[in-house]
Amino acid sequence: MTLRLIAVCCLLFCAGCAPMVVGAGATGAYKSASDERTLGNQVDDATLTARVNSALVESRDVPVLSIDVDTLEGVVTLTGIVANKGVSINVEKVVSGVKGVRGVKNLLQVGESSFGQKVDDKVLGLKVKAELIAAKEIYSLNIDVDVNNGVVTLSGVVESNEIRDEAIRRADSLVGVERVVDNLVVR
Repeated sequence: MTLRLIAVCCLLFCAGCAPMVVGAGATGAYKSASDERTLGNQVDDATLTARVNSALVESRDVPVLSIDVDTLEGVVTLTGIVANKGVSINVEKVVSGVKGVRGVKNLLQVGESSFGQKVDDKVLGLKVKAELIAAKEIYSLNIDVDVNNGVVTLSGVVESNEIRDEAIRRADSLVGVERVVDNLVVR
């Protein structure tokens, strides 16, 4: 019943959004073409991310809406804010038990985040992404940006150490960034 309700809500939300869907499809195609990973690895990582998210949803002790999951070559990175260390450990245990997970980088922060902080984090994430887009040498679609309580996590694949350093420098230069966590892989 719950899945049906979610599907109906998604359908209603997307009704009349055909240009957005087409635009998102074009962006996805560009992202796949510019990603340093093979298409097969991209699909494997996306499938594993979906499996991990499903496992988190099925676990009753996990605040799934406050956790972001990114996967790169079977290594799952967790970002977000949880209430206590026990929850963080439980999330990591659930993720580690998912078939195909080669490793877990638990970057979950313990604490709380107000509604205002969550809005600030979303705005800061957009600013970081805009800063990366402005850098012609950086394929910004290859970099995922997550922000929690002002801590920016950059994940993805870049071509060189210089590009990684530039992405970190640009993110760190913005007002409101407490620190930058480098989760970028150089290929």
